Amino acid sequence: MIYAIFSDIHGNLEALTVAINYIVDLGITDIICCGDITGYGPNPQECIQFLQRYSFVSVAGNHDRAIVKDSLGIYFNEDAVIALNIQKLNLNKKEIEYIKKLPKKIKYSNFVVTHSSLDPKTPYRYVIDENSARNTLAKTRKQIVFNGHSHIPTIFKLTDNRFETISAKDGLDMDLSDQSRYIINVGSVGQPRDGSPEISFGLYDNISNIIRIVRLPYDFAKTQEKMKQMGFPEFLVYRIGFGV
Repeated sequence: MIYAIFSDIHGNLEALTVAINYIVDLGITDIICCGDITGYGPNPQECIQFLQRYSFVSVAGNHDRAIVKDSLGIYFNEDAVIALNIQKLNLNKKEIEYIKKLPKKIKYSNFVVTHSSLDPKTPYRYVIDENSARNTLAKTRKQIVFNGHSHIPTIFKLTDNRFETISAKDGLDMDLSDQSRYIINVGSVGQPRDGSPEISFGLYDNISNIIRIVRLPYDFAKTQEKMKQMGFPEFLVYRIGFGV
């Protein structure tokens, strides 16, 4: 089976639509999200409704948690809090209840999906280096951990205690060895932060054990115009056009 694995959609309907159309054209129907459907962008409700048309599951990201738990706002910068407050006005009770029920992780036969770290003490710690990657792999027996949160597509590979970091900035196709363990950050659909505004997501074939990281362009100017009209902070509008 081939899974489409997204993360950090952040209410960006234009980006999500391009990603969904791409996977539908390939005949892929199973979609997994590593969290943060909400936060930053103008269309959280529409993104949730769009995804619910498909065989779709998601874990909770930190922005999703903040939508339903105000105390989490203390961990966000001012721009992120303003964006969350705007989004709360554009989510109805049905979507709020959906977000409340999102789990912290989802397990499959040989992989687990989470937003960032599997450490229950620091679930939203960025997994961006050897120490944080080893810490997360120590919390599961699964071969692969799929995550997001950093918005930077990266593969961390552990083989016989040897650690390797593989950039997926330009996309990649990679055979996964049965002798290794992996953390695969699929990047961000709605707000990439690796210097490219292009959508990033993963396609994982669990039969052949191959991961593909896909990068696709989309009309981010349309998203930016919506954000301007809705009063989103200027930096949040700017950043999606430059991948920062």
